[in-house]
Amino acid sequence: MKKVYLLSAIEGLLLGAAVFFFFLDKNGGPEGLRSKFLYAAQVREYHERSEETSGSDHDRTFTDGRVGFLTVEGTNIEYPVMRDIFDSYGNYYYLTHNYLGETDPSGCPFIRRSSGIDDDILEVFAHNNSNGTMFADLEKFEEERFFNEYGIIRFDTGECIREYRVISVFDVPVTNGGYTFFGWSNFPNEDTEREFIEQISGNSLFTSIRPDTGSQYLVLITCEYSHEDGRRCVVAVRTL
Repeated sequence: MKKVYLLSAIEGLLLGAAVFFFFLDKNGGPEGLRSKFLYAAQVREYHERSEETSGSDHDRTFTDGRVGFLTVEGTNIEYPVMRDIFDSYGNYYYLTHNYLGETDPSGCPFIRRSSGIDDDILEVFAHNNSNGTMFADLEKFEEERFFNEYGIIRFDTGECIREYRVISVFDVPVTNGGYTFFGWSNFPNEDTEREFIEQISGNSLFTSIRPDTGSQYLVLITCEYSHEDGRRCVVAVRTL
């Protein structure tokens, strides 16, 4: 009988270990799991601070290098957004560091160093992580039902909460992919904006509203792997 209990205990331990290592692997190993907990704590802190300032003038000016806090409806995307700096090798710093400046392979959403939050096109970059963090959930917008039912993006600048509506989603290579506005910030004229609208509409997997000229756009960008050096772009137009 003791042998049976011992074997059962060993089997239980082995099963528990297998479940633990499966869970660890699904979350990107110890570093990926730590990153999830770190950003979960940041989200709680953000919402607690929001409740504290509700009913008063919206002024939660960020003082830690953030330019805003991004929330995408229907997804797990709730993250601080940083202004990027270059590391000593000339690489984007927040591809390999979190918002605290710690080395973290999950990275952190960021805008280019030269970008302004009032630009005509505000590009936000983040990894497409296999553990579901950062911009992995942008893939959901490639399901037509999700694209039609969701699509509100909120960007808290610390001074106000901006609202955007998703109007386009597409996967393209960085070069020769039919989208030529990577790296753009402002339109020199209306004709250029009309060309931008044509490209985001023509490349989009689904039909949506066509914005008027004079609009501001938020473009969320992550990697995708159906193209060589591919990018997944979710484009939203500012509505508030």
